[in-house]
Amino acid sequence: MIPLRPEMKHGMDGEIARLQQGGRQRRRLTVALGAIGGTVLGAGVLLGLWGAAPPAARSEATPPPVLPAPPANGVIGFVVQNFVPPVVPGMDACPHGTAPRLREQYLRTLTPAEQAQLRLKENEKKLTELWHAYAFGPNGTNICSQPDRFDHAPYPAVESKLGIGLDLDHDAGGKATASTCAHDNFQSPAGDHGIDNQEYRAMGCTLEMRGLDGNGGDALSGMKQFHNSGEWTQVILLKGVDSLVNDDDVEVVYANTADRPELDSKGNFLRGVSFSVNDTGVRHRNVLRGHIHNGVLTTDPADIRLAQTWGQGGARDIRGNRSQYHFEEGRLRLEFQPDGSLRGVVGGYRPIHDVIISPSLGGAGSALAAGIDCAAELATLKKMADGMRDPQSGQCTAVSSAMRIEAIPAYVNDLPVPARRAMR
Repeated sequence: MIPLRPEMKHGMDGEIARLQQGGRQRRRLTVALGAIGGTVLGAGVLLGLWGAAPPAARSEATPPPVLPAPPANGVIGFVVQNFVPPVVPGMDACPHGTAPRLREQYLRTLTPAEQAQLRLKENEKKLTELWHAYAFGPNGTNICSQPDRFDHAPYPAVESKLGIGLDLDHDAGGKATASTCAHDNFQSPAGDHGIDNQEYRAMGCTLEMRGLDGNGGDALSGMKQFHNSGEWTQVILLKGVDSLVNDDDVEVVYANTADRPELDSKGNFLRGVSFSVNDTGVRHRNVLRGHIHNGVLTTDPADIRLAQTWGQGGARDIRGNRSQYHFEEGRLRLEFQPDGSLRGVVGGYRPIHDVIISPSLGGAGSALAAGIDCAAELATLKKMADGMRDPQSGQCTAVSSAMRIEAIPAYVNDLPVPARRAMR
């Protein structure tokens, strides 16, 4: 029989008892949401949003489609109806399979003979006890609430050369920036080079992002529900637009709204609904400088923050755990569509711990119910970090990241001018 190591047993009994008594709802929530942390939706959702394959990015040589003229006042509003991590479908990215769950991680610490013994049907109860204990450390720590207290090997990373995102480590003139660490770039499916998305490289083989078939991940509808409920819905407001084809100076307000979208019978957002920008509580209002070229809107690098909340179970009062999407040196690349919508990407550098904030908040439930090895995820993200280099240590503290956006026309009311002035 394989003994329970003292450091594994310490603090475990009370935690498991607490979860068994009052944690059933928390475990169910963790299974549905615990691994979201910004990277939960897989290619199954992506295929549903974008068709059989991701749309090709519009190149300099490709003329834009026929686009409508902007309103006379130059103000155009949108509500973001889809906000998902971009995944290139298929298992070519993960030739060794998806990242192991915590149960398998524990078994890999044992000899082949010990593994074979524990995999026997009669030892299933003992195996469960042992791998559950593997999630705990001294002083009541657990692998997801305190992942930095556990020394686990990194997960297998994405090996494919294909990835979706933005070139973040070069300025508009093509000059390399000084705040990055060495890393390999992706090539987009459309053929664009220099794509930075180390979050995808680190997390793209986890079951939260990619299913066993290379498509859908574990939580296909979680983030969609947050946007549908108004808990962290996003709006985009363009000001000073003279043309959707070429315009050198556009003000872009990328913000949260407290308003709930109106949905059709299939759960799709209705067009032309009114929303108001909101920056109270956990919500944010970002003002960016934009440029339109060949029907593509891009923005200059700037700090972008957007709302996240976890564990509120659909409550409109945002009473759950509060966090945020924080894109340092963030920027947008959005293509105008003939039907008036926008499609594209928001990218930037995300602080390492932000990427796994949701399973961290889920704590032991994320490990025991969802099988997430948060320590391995953290180790992988640290290994892949490529942004916001600390001048003292020389280590990068953030990973390049991207989220795919689809936004449809809406009426967006900005904050009153006196309120905007007070913010500054």
